[in-house]
Amino acid sequence: MAALNDHTATQEASARRIRRIGVVLGVLTFMLIVWGGHVNSTRSGMAFPDWPTSNAAPMMTYEPSKWLWEGDKFWEHGHRLFASLVGLVTTVLLVVSYRQVAPAERPNKAIAGFLVLVFGTVVTAIFGLNTMPAGFMEFFMLALAVALLGFLLTSARRSGAQRTLWLAMAAFAAVCLQGAFGGYTVRNNLPDWTSTTHGMLAEIFFMIVIGITYLNSPLMRSGTTTAVARLRPLISITWGLTFLQFFLGALTRHSDAWGVSVTFPHWSDEGFFPSAELLQFGQVAIHFLHRTTAYVVAAAVLLQWWMVRKTGSQGTIARTTSMAALLVGVQILLGAMILWTARGEVVTTLHVLGGVGLLALNTVTLFVSAGLRQAHTASAPASAVAGGGVR
Repeated sequence: MAALNDHTATQEASARRIRRIGVVLGVLTFMLIVWGGHVNSTRSGMAFPDWPTSNAAPMMTYEPSKWLWEGDKFWEHGHRLFASLVGLVTTVLLVVSYRQVAPAERPNKAIAGFLVLVFGTVVTAIFGLNTMPAGFMEFFMLALAVALLGFLLTSARRSGAQRTLWLAMAAFAAVCLQGAFGGYTVRNNLPDWTSTTHGMLAEIFFMIVIGITYLNSPLMRSGTTTAVARLRPLISITWGLTFLQFFLGALTRHSDAWGVSVTFPHWSDEGFFPSAELLQFGQVAIHFLHRTTAYVVAAAVLLQWWMVRKTGSQGTIARTTSMAALLVGVQILLGAMILWTARGEVVTTLHVLGGVGLLALNTVTLFVSAGLRQAHTASAPASAVAGGGVR
């Protein structure tokens, strides 16, 4: 019994360490995504035409006097350094997650192969991509993407400390791929598709970190009524619509589609919707989809809040749905203000911040609803026993 108690205490201590690192990493990631949004808002993405160097100088030793007081260089180089910090904390998370798994259960071969891949990626960056054969960097990025997907799928089939470890490996793969995409984007002069993918990878990484933190929190072990579990389809749809809307927002920003209409809520003085002739243009279609989906997301978020409220639920899920319902209205207002201010830098960055916050809130709601269902199912036998045994 004492050995069992010691094992449980050790597990709880490990979970607390991972949770604390996850919270720190989540906050840093949130700040990094918003910083990256401000890089786009200020159009500072090409302050340095090279990568991984900055003006041909090593990133980490680039003299502060050459970038600290210059607007575009400050935002872009600061973004690179901040991203390096996030990568470092992700490495710490991976190491701690690895140590909490029993030696016999550690996927050493998978980790070793993955580290070889990452080391190869780092070497290509250090020694200069210009000297590499065509398609070499693309191959490594594709390999990282395959590793990321594989780690996520494997984590779904694991439980406990092993699931956390595989998710930490996925987070590490995602942060490496994110860095590679950032550099690839700069080296190719900010193509729309790479810039948009760079932003979406940041969100995927952020959600993985939220998942790791949640798995190691007391929320995962808390029980509730089945009422919220029955809302999971609605919660999943709301999350999916929010993720889609963030993608459309990133595409709108990076393709400069925001400026094809500068009035709100109507499209122009001629009507509420763009004409069929205008919809033939890509930027018009992107902007219109982003604007229209905003209303759909708002309706889903408000319905989600109302349905959770009807269940009488308290705690995390009540807070996240209420905050999301409030934030979605602010987001629509900020979107309109972007048009009214001709893409004002502060307003545009605040809109990015709101989008990240809304997706994070709906992600937590999704995880909690899934965890609550598991907790209720797991607690049923115990309840039956307490009532006199399973019949």
